[in-house]
Order: sequence, then structure tokens, then C-alpha cells
Amino acid sequence: MTTLYQFRFSHYCEKARWALDHKGIVFDTRNLLPGLHVRTAKKLAEDSCLPILVDRGSVIQDSTAIIDYLDRTYPQKPLTPSDPKQARLALEWEEFADEEIGVPLRLWFYFHTLPDRRRALDFLLQGSPWYGYVLLPLVFSRVRSAMRAGMNIHAASAEQAKQQFVAALDRLDQVVATQRFLVGDRFSRADLSVCALLAPYCVSGKTEQETERAYPPAVYALRMQHKERPFFEWVQENYRSLRTRQG
Repeated sequence: MTTLYQFRFSHYCEKARWALDHKGIVFDTRNLLPGLHVRTAKKLAEDSCLPILVDRGSVIQDSTAIIDYLDRTYPQKPLTPSDPKQARLALEWEEFADEEIGVPLRLWFYFHTLPDRRRALDFLLQGSPWYGYVLLPLVFSRVRSAMRAGMNIHAASAEQAKQQFVAALDRLDQVVATQRFLVGDRFSRADLSVCALLAPYCVSGKTEQETERAYPPAVYALRMQHKERPFFEWVQENYRSLRTRQG
């Protein structure tokens, strides 16, 4: 059995889910609760971060390592280009997505979300097991403090993260305005990584009214400014045309 231990709301976990779906691998998901996930994660792997994939007796932690493992173990529909130069470029784009999009978007989003208990709980409880709705509200203040400390979330870091995120989108626009894929002429881990990490921003899965209620005003306002940008449509088009099963 193939099992993905995840936060349902995490864009890094979506990156792993999409890779599994792209390969056509049938897998189960185990949705964990923030804070309370640490015990389960550390029973499986060295660190507490998610996603964690358990497959064929192997335990793989981190979305990039999961894609590496899947390409080695399931060579069908490779996500890493066969050409060495293109492979390096795809990995560079993936690192760019992880560090320049995923991390700053997460920090900036949580800075605006965590002060609002209702909105934060609605977000963190996505896909939660039934007991999450009982337990997480009880320990939310401690989880919120741990998240702020662990991700160094404060006003100055949030402003820096926003600037970093916006700069990354400017660079992305320059590329996707003129070419279909980030590397070569086919879908790769580069496109998957960028799109998955932008999914909460560009592809909410909600109506516009639901999105406005779910997102903090500052996040929603910037999102509205970006809706006509090339990167925004590119992410949405990739989800429409290339994202199949969504576990």
C-alpha cells in the first residue's frame, strides 16, 4: 500500500499528490493535524515536516525527495527531463518554486490568517479527521504560537516575504507569457512545482464569494490585482488541462 501523510491544506503536499497522480499511482492519504502531527511524523521519519510518502517499504520525506523517488521507482511519465541540461534547469525551477514562492507565500498568508481564529481554524481543519474539530480548537493558541515561532512570522518578515513573492511572480510572468512550459516542450517537475505551490493562490476550488470569505483581506486584495496576469492564467490552465485525480 502507498500512503501519503499530509496536511490537506499544504501546497507542498499538493505537489506530492500531483506527482503521484501524474504517475497514475493509487495511494491513500492520512490527513494529520498541525502540531499534533509531530508524533506520527517522527515515528516515520527523522523530521516532523510533511509530506511523507510510505511506499514499498520505503519512507520518503519532503516533496522534492518524493518526486526523485517516484521518477526512480516508477519511470513511466517521467517528471525529470532526460536531457541533462534540461534536468538541471527543471531542478533549478523547482528550487525557485520551493524557496521563492512556497516559503514566502506561506509565511505571508499565515501572518494575515493566524490572528483570525475562525478563518485560521477553517483553513487548518481542511480534510481533518473527525477528532480534529474537537482537539484543534482546544490547542489552537499553542499551535499558533508554535507556527509563528517555527516560521519566524512577524510584521517585518511578512513584508519581506510579500516582496519576495511578488518578485518571483514578476519573473514567472516573463517566462510563461511567451512559452507553454518552463523547460523544453513538455510538462515537467518544474511546471508541477510552480503550479502546485501557487494553487492556493490561483486555484482555490471555491466560488469567488467563498474565496473572499476564506482569505484574509490583504491576501484577497493582492490576488484580485493578479488575476489578469499571465502567471495566474497559466496556473489555472495547467490545472484545467493537466491535473487529473486530486487525492
